[in-house]
Amino acid sequence: MSAQRPGDRVPELERDLLTELSARWGRRAVIKQDELDLDGHYDPDLPDFPDHLVPVLELPGAESLDAEARGQIRAAAWISYNAKTAAVEDEVVLPACRLMLTGRIPVRRDQAAVAALQQTIIDEHYHILMCHNAVGVTRRRRGLRELDFNPRAWSVVRLLDQYRAGLSGLARDLAEVGFALAAETTINAYLSALSSATGIQPMNRITTDLHRRDESGHAVIFRELACSLYLNIDPDDQALFRDALAAGLAAFRAPDFDPWGVVAGTGGFDVKAGQLAELAAGKPAPVRDTGPLQLLLRDLGISDEGMIR
Repeated sequence: MSAQRPGDRVPELERDLLTELSARWGRRAVIKQDELDLDGHYDPDLPDFPDHLVPVLELPGAESLDAEARGQIRAAAWISYNAKTAAVEDEVVLPACRLMLTGRIPVRRDQAAVAALQQTIIDEHYHILMCHNAVGVTRRRRGLRELDFNPRAWSVVRLLDQYRAGLSGLARDLAEVGFALAAETTINAYLSALSSATGIQPMNRITTDLHRRDESGHAVIFRELACSLYLNIDPDDQALFRDALAAGLAAFRAPDFDPWGVVAGTGGFDVKAGQLAELAAGKPAPVRDTGPLQLLLRDLGISDEGMIR
């Protein structure tokens, strides 16, 4: 992929990718489709979340929980999943999208790039609304109206705050884009598993699959924009960007022990963070699909050694 300076003619391949994506937005974007009848796709007899994605159900004592308690924990896990998804969109992805529109960093700002970014911003806000509406049904149906999670309960949000603390100017901007790139060019294992899960709430599976479809387009958009940014900054700033991307990838692998303790509590199951840490230490971290990211690294000639695990 060839480099260009802001204002230069956009290379043919890049122009085609972003122009075609933005032109197809009306046909591909979830927000452009008929809204899902959430209650019509809700079956109270089905679980809200797959057991194998609920680590607290693997802890000693979980086997003695009755069916109602396990059901509440699964429902809380679904609410937790959506709370984290919304926090990542709101705290990590959307700020980076808006940053790339400001002109502060040397990223593509031609017609197609701006249109793709504006569309992505609309998509991400709609994903937050989808999360809000879906968990609203679950809270009402399962009697969990008061269950909520602070956005900074999630490790990735806190780690972004820590990483950019003390940074300013371009270094801070690169940190924000690097973390967002980690989010948009890797696919959460939960997203993949839920979107194809059988035997759970149809509402939950369909909602997640709709989100997954949008994210496949966002991965291409972020890859194209990140290429234009990386090739227009000097070697020292490129090193900063690589470090921010690696930190972002590590942050997305970081576990969220405290929220899982809250999830367990909805079923009357007292779980400590230390128990979850011990459980996690004996298991591999949840896998993220890094295919889009590997394409980006290949395009930029960056080794993925030590970055992708």
